[in-house]
Amino acid sequence: MPAALVTGASRRIGLAAAAVRALERDGWEVVTAGFPRSDVGEAREVDIQADISEPDAPARIFDAAGDVTALIMAHAHSEHGGVVSTSVEDFDRHIAVNARGSMLLMAEFARRFRGERGSIVSYTSDAVIDEVGYGASKGALDRITIAAAIELAPLGITVNALNPGPVDTGWMTPNLSAQIEERTPLGRLGRPEDSAELVAFLCSPGGGWITGQILRCDGGISLL
Repeated sequence: MPAALVTGASRRIGLAAAAVRALERDGWEVVTAGFPRSDVGEAREVDIQADISEPDAPARIFDAAGDVTALIMAHAHSEHGGVVSTSVEDFDRHIAVNARGSMLLMAEFARRFRGERGSIVSYTSDAVIDEVGYGASKGALDRITIAAAIELAPLGITVNALNPGPVDTGWMTPNLSAQIEERTPLGRLGRPEDSAELVAFLCSPGGGWITGQILRCDGGISLL
């Protein structure tokens, strides 16, 4: 049975939880990692608790996870703030979790990889207005994805980023939901399961010829 590591899986709802379900359905053994949460009604138990902003976290995560052939990175730090209002500390934490932490996870995965074919999929975003730290860190992740795809190709590892667009995981107000539905060509909100199906495909043999891509799974909202 192939094994996958999914980060950012400390909520019962959301992108990571949907990816876990899709992979398990397809026969994967899934190990989860996440930052401890206290959200009432939303927290879920993870196999490995870790703060990915810590430089030694990736090594500790893989020590606990064991041999895996797929790495799905759905972890993220996200706080509102513009160019003027974002503090140095907050900006640095966005970079530490979303960009540096993801790069170090990719590197640790590659160092330990012993299979014939591996997959890395990360979640990215176009958000940047009033989320400058988040947007900058996700932009950096996009560039890291391209670099890793070229560097890790000789190992048989594909590396892609997935942009799910706005997905309702419980944070949207009714007014915002209605606005997004109206703007989306396919006429509804994104669901975690939509991008999870793409994750499952990219980790399957059928997705083995796709690498270095920033893939959109957003109902067409990015076209407008």
